[in-house]
Amino acid sequence: MTAPTPPLPPTDPIAVTGTTEVLPAVVQKVVAFATREIPGIAGLGGSAARAVGAVRQSLTGSTENVAGVRVTMEGDTATVGLDVAIEYGAGARELTRALRRHVPEAVDQIAGVRVTELNIVVTDVVLPGAEPEDPAAPPVAAV
Repeated sequence: MTAPTPPLPPTDPIAVTGTTEVLPAVVQKVVAFATREIPGIAGLGGSAARAVGAVRQSLTGSTENVAGVRVTMEGDTATVGLDVAIEYGAGARELTRALRRHVPEAVDQIAGVRVTELNIVVTDVVLPGAEPEDPAAPPVAAV
């Protein structure tokens, strides 16, 4: 008579080997969302990029506008380029400091990628009471 085989120990997920790859598109989405969390940011990208994003949103219903975010990956590190429009009255220096603190932290926590460089271009200032242009809206008829 043979002895029963003892049960296998539970698998330790840390001991399991394999690879993990985070795509630049994932980092791009995290950067876009984290950027929008900063008060004083009116939008991403230049006016043309925001226009294309608004049209894409009206056609597809997608709210994932990542215009103005460029990501270059090398292993588990990323270089990020970020184009932002700011609200009038918000200081560009303070906003860029806040972005340089918040965005890399969010990318590291969510995607596990370290941002080694964050290059920011302020592309526009949105005036009080003005909404960023919505190119999907019908043109206003001249009177």
